[in-house]
Amino acid sequence: MSGPADESVEIAHAEPTSTFLEDGSAPTKHMVATDGVIDDEGDVAPSPVFGSRKPDFLERESMRAARNPCIYFWISFVISLLLGVCGMVFGDFAVAVDNAGWNSRGTKIADRHTQFMLVNDFRFSLWGDNENDEVWTDLTTRVQDGWETDDDDRRRRLLAPMEPQSASFGDITTLGHRFQRAMQMDPMQSVREAAVMPPRLNQHQLRNLQLVNNTEGTLLEGCDTSFYTSEQLYDDSHLWPIWRTKKVEDSFFNSPLIQELCEEEEKTQKILQDKGQCMTCSDGKTCLQPYSIVFYARLTVTDGMKLSCSDLATAWTDEGHEADHATSSVFQQCVEDLNSFYNLDRDGMKLPDSCPEGFWPSLIDERYPDPNLYVQFSSSIFATYSDYSVIEDMYDDADSYARGSSEIKGAYDTQWEDFVELSLDNQLLIDMSLAVGSAFMTCIAMMLHTRSPFITVVGLAQIVISFPLAFFFYTFVAQLEFFPFLNFIGIFVLFALGADDVFVAVDKWKNARLKYPDATTEEVAAVAMPDAAEAMFLTTLTTSVAFFGTAVCPVAPIRCFAVFVGLMVVFDYMMCVLLVFPALAIWDRSDKANRCCCYWNCAACFKRCKCCGEKSPEESEMEQDEIGNSAHSARKSIASAKSYDTESTKHQDGLIHRILKRFFGCLQLLKWPLLLICGGSLVWCAIVASGIELPTSSDVRLYNENDNQYEQNFVWRKNLLYKALEAKGGSTAHVIWGVRPGDTGDLNNPDEWSQLLIDETFNPSTTEAQVYLRDFCDRFFSEDFAEVVDEGYLCPMNAFDEWLQKQSSNTTSTAYSTHCDGATSLPMSEDKLDLCMYNWGQEVREYRVLARQDKITTMYFSFNSRVRYDSPFEDLEDEWNLLEKWMKSQDAPEGADHAFFTSEDFWWYDTNGAMLDTAFQSAGIAMAAAAAVILFSSRSLILTIFATVTVGYVLTSVMAMLVAVGWTLGFPESILFAIFVLTSVMAMLVAVGWTLGFLESILFAILIGISCDFVIHFAHAYTVLKGHASREERTLFALLSMGPSILAAAFTTFSAALIMLFTVITFFQKFAIVLFLTVIQSLAGSFIVFLTLTICLGPSDPTYLVDRMMQKCYGCCGKDYDIQAENTTEHGEVNDERRENKKVENEKTEGVAEGEDSL
Repeated sequence: MSGPADESVEIAHAEPTSTFLEDGSAPTKHMVATDGVIDDEGDVAPSPVFGSRKPDFLERESMRAARNPCIYFWISFVISLLLGVCGMVFGDFAVAVDNAGWNSRGTKIADRHTQFMLVNDFRFSLWGDNENDEVWTDLTTRVQDGWETDDDDRRRRLLAPMEPQSASFGDITTLGHRFQRAMQMDPMQSVREAAVMPPRLNQHQLRNLQLVNNTEGTLLEGCDTSFYTSEQLYDDSHLWPIWRTKKVEDSFFNSPLIQELCEEEEKTQKILQDKGQCMTCSDGKTCLQPYSIVFYARLTVTDGMKLSCSDLATAWTDEGHEADHATSSVFQQCVEDLNSFYNLDRDGMKLPDSCPEGFWPSLIDERYPDPNLYVQFSSSIFATYSDYSVIEDMYDDADSYARGSSEIKGAYDTQWEDFVELSLDNQLLIDMSLAVGSAFMTCIAMMLHTRSPFITVVGLAQIVISFPLAFFFYTFVAQLEFFPFLNFIGIFVLFALGADDVFVAVDKWKNARLKYPDATTEEVAAVAMPDAAEAMFLTTLTTSVAFFGTAVCPVAPIRCFAVFVGLMVVFDYMMCVLLVFPALAIWDRSDKANRCCCYWNCAACFKRCKCCGEKSPEESEMEQDEIGNSAHSARKSIASAKSYDTESTKHQDGLIHRILKRFFGCLQLLKWPLLLICGGSLVWCAIVASGIELPTSSDVRLYNENDNQYEQNFVWRKNLLYKALEAKGGSTAHVIWGVRPGDTGDLNNPDEWSQLLIDETFNPSTTEAQVYLRDFCDRFFSEDFAEVVDEGYLCPMNAFDEWLQKQSSNTTSTAYSTHCDGATSLPMSEDKLDLCMYNWGQEVREYRVLARQDKITTMYFSFNSRVRYDSPFEDLEDEWNLLEKWMKSQDAPEGADHAFFTSEDFWWYDTNGAMLDTAFQSAGIAMAAAAAVILFSSRSLILTIFATVTVGYVLTSVMAMLVAVGWTLGFPESILFAIFVLTSVMAMLVAVGWTLGFLESILFAILIGISCDFVIHFAHAYTVLKGHASREERTLFALLSMGPSILAAAFTTFSAALIMLFTVITFFQKFAIVLFLTVIQSLAGSFIVFLTLTICLGPSDPTYLVDRMMQKCYGCCGKDYDIQAENTTEHGEVNDERRENKKVENEKTEGVAEGEDSL
């Protein structure tokens, strides 16, 4: 096997052992035969690495591992492999899309809605459990199972939040609506649902339906036409394609488009009929016709149900309907009235009088009537069965459905977007298969860099084993059971970052071997392993802290993702130390003479097949020159930075070092102009990044519109008129008494919910509480932020008061005569209210008032809010603050003073806000950690400032580009960006026009840790030279010692990001884009910004200030502090005499690691 020794002087076949014993002490003369190196006089020769000093603890441990590398390697490998296998097997690992948990938990808003959901979801059981108390006891003593189960009827996903209002005809709902319907907000809900129905057909149209139902030869012969006027049409998940015209000037009211739409519907209908997926008529074969403009046309024209598609189009024109519907005579005034004063949630079927019979807003788009009165969007609702097995079959056939031909095009999905859910399951597997491509690119990069299949295989094993090890710790130590799909993105991150550690370890070993060509493997390990472990630890620390810092997010998938990927980063570092380092020792100790370089030395294969022990005269001369001149390499390179084309320079250096030296010469020549350019770029990036916008919607999608027809269906349906009316109508919210906000379940596991927390102080029976509760709704609904959910809607206390008044004048109720003591209205007798109100609720089936052991325990009412989950974030925030302020301003009496309001929409707003705040907090944590690591590693305040500014440039420039492609800011972090925390990334994002939502915000918080890696390496290398050295020397040393590793690491990360660009799921794509841009800007920031700062303004003795401060601190404690600058004078200037005396030693032991081309 070829190794670092390929670039050093040939070591004797019988390699000498270490000069020092295992405990670090020098061997005696009696021991030198086996444990020492004997010079010509028989004495123990000083170590070429340590001289006469003893190695420290880390050096001794490194030597011990290098002494028995096979034992260390195989023990580490077997143990880690067993732990990983146990974790994957016993932890029930599975590749699946688990999309539950996308709501905040543990926050004020989340705790409020959790308790309301428990009351509302179990209200029917609680309503009948007054005496037995079984349900109450179970809810209050046991943590309930999570409401987001994996069954077909209650699955949630990130695609869109639940929409807390009753479904309407043509409702564009998400899977969350299934749960919403299971929750039934209040008893008036059934009344409202009955109102929000498909259009009630006029008598003429109803007669047409009845006639065609009993007339031979019609399309609906023998069919149950009640489907078109019942809740089935909108309440179940039917096949619902959205159609759009291909030409802007076309309209669905034109005859050619009606004909084509009719023909496309027939093609799809035939597939559904053949597979038995649609509701059939009496013959068991013919399916009900879909509800669409075509159906509307059949009801409108004479004998429309008997006509073919072409005849229907002809009749539509001949009877003048095309002309009528293309003018204001039919729909224009109707649409204007709908937009002016109609409220979908409040008015339901009570459309304005100007709307024709049989019309419903889902038939036309929201832009109608535009100046040309074109209808460009419409929809069809097929009478398909809503069983999930049928939906899965339809999904399999979706690509075969007719989607338009010459004039129109369509996109299919169901009303609850089941197709999107199913496609996500499949797409995740496809996207994750690209991780194999990432592994392949990583293998290529490691092979090119190490030129050893052995090290490449070990490096790949290190990366692969890190995943199951992290899963083991995640599952059995951290006790996290929930494994969201987001965790799979860690595979891409792992391959990118894992290869970086391998490159650093290999380069450190090669540098040590070049520096000490005569040292033993143990001594090289003592130099390389601690140095590499420290360098990798610094970058591992910043990256893992960036991930773990994101775990403050109260949203389970984000928190679990942060913890899992952070664990993978940590275990990757551990595996590099436990596997790669012993492998390097094995690599270095191998007998090269018995292995052909055509197998192990890829570079030699391009020349000729020769054994690894053989070297051409040119190579030997090159290595000798490299080693002999290493001490002066940095200084000579500076002096000759402008003359890199000389033959001697080309002869001594490898390709990468020649390129880096040439780059350094340019950098030195243009350093002052570059400094001005860097400063101007930073300012420009900050300005551009500050222009990022807030998102106009809180909705989150995992597909782009062009990815598949299912996402097109979602995008197109937003153009329907009904969608605009729905958004304008607001949402349903609630005010509740009797429960305390809280969540007692596992906040990281959606499979656990909470206990019901009863507010024992709630007592509506006091006279003051009765009056307050009776008058509360009148005051509440007089405010602009609240509307009644339906005409005639009453709050429970008002409905009870009205019932008392009615019964007092004409008693017909047993409950009243038995329990109400003749009360005429509220307030009534305090000791009678609980029993009277409970029995009233039982009599009228009032589920909003719940009693336990004959005592009123909870009470709530609903109202229409002006905002929805997809309202702008600022609107949601303003509405929440307005309601909260009003509720706190009420002078509630004792017993009724703990009410709170809640809604699904505000919970979604809280979820967005929590994740955006998390991004802000974790960004601060990551930046603070990065600054601390840089300060700790460099012991230089100036370098810490330089590095922080560089990281700021990287992040803001990327942001500027993304904003330019349309990202908007999901939270107000532009303030942070303005002070260079996220400066360069933002600038790039702005430049490409992106909008930054909460997902993007999380990405930036994470990528702060990644963006620090390169500059940390340079900052650490800048301080390696002891004492006083010119800024040019230090800059060149840092460039040559860490430049190859950084370039190789950038290549692997760049490759991983490039492969992720081919994924389809939006989150993966955005992560790839941000990672891609971050790598580019990190290279620019570290190689240009940071090195320009150091070569222009860098300190010649970077640790001087910190060392002097530490010396004073130690002196105050009566201790001595070993100052690093041992070869400097008191004023920090070079002592020429001491440097001259050590010149010979420095030529042997110091210099720049100059090897073969790293890539």
